[in-house]
Amino acid sequence: MREYYDRLHELVSAGQAAWQVTIVQTEGSTPAKAGMKMLIPAQGNEVGNLGGGELEHSVIAWVRSEQPEKPLLRSYDLSAGGDKALPSGTLSTEMICGGKVQLFVEPLFSTKLLQIIGAGHCGRALAHLAGLCSFQTRLIDNRAEILDRIPTEICSDKRLSDFSSLEGVVSFSPTALIVIMTHGHVHDQHVLELCLDKPFAYLGMIGSQKKVQSTFDRLLKKGHTPGQLDRVTAPIGLPIGSQTPYEIAVSILAQIISLNS
Repeated sequence: MREYYDRLHELVSAGQAAWQVTIVQTEGSTPAKAGMKMLIPAQGNEVGNLGGGELEHSVIAWVRSEQPEKPLLRSYDLSAGGDKALPSGTLSTEMICGGKVQLFVEPLFSTKLLQIIGAGHCGRALAHLAGLCSFQTRLIDNRAEILDRIPTEICSDKRLSDFSSLEGVVSFSPTALIVIMTHGHVHDQHVLELCLDKPFAYLGMIGSQKKVQSTFDRLLKKGHTPGQLDRVTAPIGLPIGSQTPYEIAVSILAQIISLNS
């Protein structure tokens, strides 16, 4: 089990997505035994054992496909169920062992991913503070030398992008949390424009009220709609009189937490 727990520690320390699946109960004949565990990372090889066969392959495929965000129980019937009636919540298999298995699926990472576009002083402070508050963080910048200087303790997920496209760099979804704070107004506007028609829960842009209004005016002239811009939180952060990078980070993170609690 040393390999198992070494790998678990490695994934959790790096903030990588992984799930621990534990056999919590068995009934009848089954290759799975209570206490068996498997660690399933989103990327890379799994570690551990759930008894092998269709059950194990099915669980691995389901976890990687669905990527559950909350702990849950799953029950499997190992008696070639086919179309036969099963208790509510029990999943059928084509196995012929004849028994039943209950699994506990446990996410081992924060499901709150904060994507910060801009790795300057404020971006680094926000990533650091968010990490301390159990967020996953991703820092995105177009300067390799800036990203290289950021220690993994601040953020382990660092992405280099020239901002011409966010494909494969920003993960868009109805739960996405995105903050724009690049090192130039032109970059901020371009990145914002790339995000406007994408799904997200929070999209914020740093800047003064004057800068935000001028950016919005330019985007309206380019054909973007008021409805698209109404979804953007800008200027970003709660009005607490923040000045330093960490004070700014506090104001932004407090706003994100309050809007998504």
